[in-house]
Amino acid sequence: MTAARAVITGWETHSPLGHGADAHTRAAAFAVRRDDAPRRVPDFEVRRVLGTKGTRSMCRASGLAVATSGRLLTRFALDQQRRAGYPDDDLGLVLATSDNVRTIVDFNRDSWTGARPYDVDPAQLPVTLMNVHAGQCAIWHRLRGPNSTICGSHVGSLLALRYAGRLLRRGRARAMLCGAVEEDSEARSAYAAARAAPGPRRPPGEGCVVFLVESADRVVPERPVLAELLTVEFGFAPRDGAVRAALAACLSRALTRTGVPAERISAVVPSPAVDARGDEEQLAIKAVLGEVPVVSSVHDALGDTDAVAAAFQIVQLLTDPALAGRVAAVTATDAEGRVGCALLRMA
Repeated sequence: MTAARAVITGWETHSPLGHGADAHTRAAAFAVRRDDAPRRVPDFEVRRVLGTKGTRSMCRASGLAVATSGRLLTRFALDQQRRAGYPDDDLGLVLATSDNVRTIVDFNRDSWTGARPYDVDPAQLPVTLMNVHAGQCAIWHRLRGPNSTICGSHVGSLLALRYAGRLLRRGRARAMLCGAVEEDSEARSAYAAARAAPGPRRPPGEGCVVFLVESADRVVPERPVLAELLTVEFGFAPRDGAVRAALAACLSRALTRTGVPAERISAVVPSPAVDARGDEEQLAIKAVLGEVPVVSSVHDALGDTDAVAAAFQIVQLLTDPALAGRVAAVTATDAEGRVGCALLRMA
């Protein structure tokens, strides 16, 4: 028996371009920004968007994740009041994020600056945990299927997608919400600057993207397929200067595994890196895929969104009508040596 293919049937976002998929798509067509200011989700206040109940201690990243997943569930009649086609236990969530740098820094600072080391706000302790965002989404939206958090920097969204596909193939869930979230903060920017190699960098960005991932045999007319996830592959570059070879091997493996020839790839969206790592990424793409169109028109407007970067790259493919029926690729690299790529057949 052949395992059912994983397909993307919906997506939602809160991004620097607006609240919701429609606002993001409209703004992306005209997005031009060159300044160095952080790219933040405009007009987003957790308690204003989600209400005052249960949000007193909610951090911005959790608020973005809860609001975005709620938008997706409501849009496709999967919210708690309707939940058409899936019981609570069959809806899972995989969310990529970073290490909650801001909340950890704030909590530790209170321990050092208070009259006693234990003079801290206990309500903030759960917020320092990496899985708090995914947990809040499950509580708010009654998602009782698998609930997982992935920490993989710029490759995180691709790691989450492969994990979600594995859960579907093995029958652990019948539908998965899969995405990533990051919030902008001084602490996160300082951490990113400290670990980055010398060279230019995009300004920091924040946002959340959540995809609805289902098995192809579960698709209904109300949720037509947007893209089929053909494969997601990963590699590792053990030292500076090794990204090109590692990513080229990753792309070659993806083509071999899917049987798609290089000339069939109609477009590729690279990561937002603009330093030496970004140069190596471009060289790897050219070495394997040749003169394929490289799409990166909204990178400047979104900034460096870390764990959400690859999700926004996939969104750029999903919103390009010229790619209908074609195969496209996404590539990702990070400062810790991880490389990854995904091949998608657009509907």
